[in-house]
Amino acid sequence: MYSRFFHNKKFPLTNKGVLMEQKEIRLNADKRKSLVIDFRKHCESLDTEEKEAFKQSRDDAKSTIDSSFATCKEVVERRFPLEDVATLQSLQKKHNTINAVGRDSCFFFKVTDAPKVLDQYNDEVDKSRHFSFELDGSLNGDYGTRYGSGSSNNGKNFAYAMYREDMKAVGLNPDCNIEADLQAEKSDTRYSRNSNPYLSQCRNDNHHWLQGGQGGGSKYESWKDDYTLHIIGTGGCRSRAIPCSDLEFAKFEMMISAKQEVVNTHTQWIKTVVARVTRFKEVIKSMTKFSQVEKFASHDKIQWKIDPSILADKMGMDLVISIDDAADSIMNIGSPKQTRAEKILAYKQANGISLAS
Repeated sequence: MYSRFFHNKKFPLTNKGVLMEQKEIRLNADKRKSLVIDFRKHCESLDTEEKEAFKQSRDDAKSTIDSSFATCKEVVERRFPLEDVATLQSLQKKHNTINAVGRDSCFFFKVTDAPKVLDQYNDEVDKSRHFSFELDGSLNGDYGTRYGSGSSNNGKNFAYAMYREDMKAVGLNPDCNIEADLQAEKSDTRYSRNSNPYLSQCRNDNHHWLQGGQGGGSKYESWKDDYTLHIIGTGGCRSRAIPCSDLEFAKFEMMISAKQEVVNTHTQWIKTVVARVTRFKEVIKSMTKFSQVEKFASHDKIQWKIDPSILADKMGMDLVISIDDAADSIMNIGSPKQTRAEKILAYKQANGISLAS
């Protein structure tokens, strides 16, 4: 009777007679957290207009940077002829006190065929700007810090955007600056990125990886190798202002704009992802059972395939012991006392006596 009761879909019988009764899974803080993380992955996997714009901007940026660098090479080598560079390199080898030639990826260009422009003090100055072809170079044409004020227009965010998939694959957060900006926007109190330990840790970990700290070589150096030219002279970029035409200057500005577009589209995409996840956090607070989450996930507009590992880890199961199997498992321990009938049967078998007699 007990076996018939337990042998049904609600109580699947294991091969050892132990039954697993699947209960209605109730949500708690840990389960909700795991589901929110998985939903974030789902949102990032969706093919949206924002995501497509981001991916396209990266392709466009690489093409624009290559084109701008080709123009840069012409301008720099016009100012520092390769013959002169070779001569100075030869002298450097002969006299180790000479150090006149180097390689660089950032340049200060000054327009020579256009009217002067007004600077921030309303003074007339030459049209000039700093252009960095480095992976984490300034996106504003200045000499500010790599992070600047924490806004989206900084060099590190371009690096994060270009290597986003690789960074995510090793557990890093290339979206950390965007998330920090969003947190600052909604904060009721004065928010300081410098006092955010999570953001600081993310930035440190990201920088360590980009430097090649986890193997695979430095992304900074490999990127720079593709955009490096010989220059003559020491000191900072401003000490060797390189003359160029207004048209050439415009091509360099296109490079800056293309890099900024990568950062901007990355930001817009992640903003939509974070907004969806934030809304889901509110929705899941009102859910008490996992079945409600499953119903939401299967909705035509959602189509979220919940990570099976969450189910395996979070399934609420009660152990239910089959009475027959429990009795067998207990009484089979040791050597139970034989009954009179069992003794007679054993004697007949041992002496070859017919069991029918």
